[in-house]
Amino acid sequence: MQADLTGKVALVTGGGRGIGRAIASLLAANGASVLIATRTAASGQEVVDEINASGGKAALAAQDLSTREACDASVAAAVAAFGGLDILVHNSGIFPFTPFEALSDEEFDRVMRTNLYSFMWLARAALPHLKARGSGRIVGISSLIGNHSWLAGMESYAASKAGMVGMARNLALEFAKYGATVNTIEPGLVIDDRDPRMDDGTASLIVPNIPMQRAGLPADIANAVLFFASPTSQFVTGQALVVDGGHMLPDMSSYAMKSRL
Repeated sequence: MQADLTGKVALVTGGGRGIGRAIASLLAANGASVLIATRTAASGQEVVDEINASGGKAALAAQDLSTREACDASVAAAVAAFGGLDILVHNSGIFPFTPFEALSDEEFDRVMRTNLYSFMWLARAALPHLKARGSGRIVGISSLIGNHSWLAGMESYAASKAGMVGMARNLALEFAKYGATVNTIEPGLVIDDRDPRMDDGTASLIVPNIPMQRAGLPADIANAVLFFASPTSQFVTGQALVVDGGHMLPDMSSYAMKSRL
């Protein structure tokens, strides 16, 4: 997909690897100036250098987004680097696998702050700038796990991702009067470099249940983000777009489709 984002400023969290890297690179390739906010400064700088070397515009804010101060600083960095803010993509997150009996209050709080609270803090910091523009796009990268329990030991992650969808739908109501849209994307299985547990072995167990017969790629999610970030989606808000190759289609529908092949 292509979109003209010339003159737009985007903030992409978790943009140093995997899905975030693909998002930042695609937005920049379509003309946006991109501020990458990530904990991993080295990989984030690598992406920034790649974008700038290819003729795009990018800058880095090395931030752990589990605090309001870091979220405020990331938005401020985008504005300082490129003069405003038009697009906010919250992709950063953590997903520890912890059996419920071993889940501590401290770990649950850490996941919620990094994944969900940060979405609120970033949206709050972005709002004055979107109001000044009279438009804007906010996209949260949620997960199928927020609404479908197909991995045990993910209670904190599931709660944070379900919370993102609910928050986005309500933010959409409030941000509409400023001409800004708020949407989320729910990826299915995506093989990237974020976590070695999401490897080819994991894919071999899940892919046979995906109608498209492959795992998702970071580019699949980036293309969905580009749609939400583009002028094409200006009348689409409060939506949660599932990008999973049909994994969560009802079993009978999947069976019926396969039986016709």
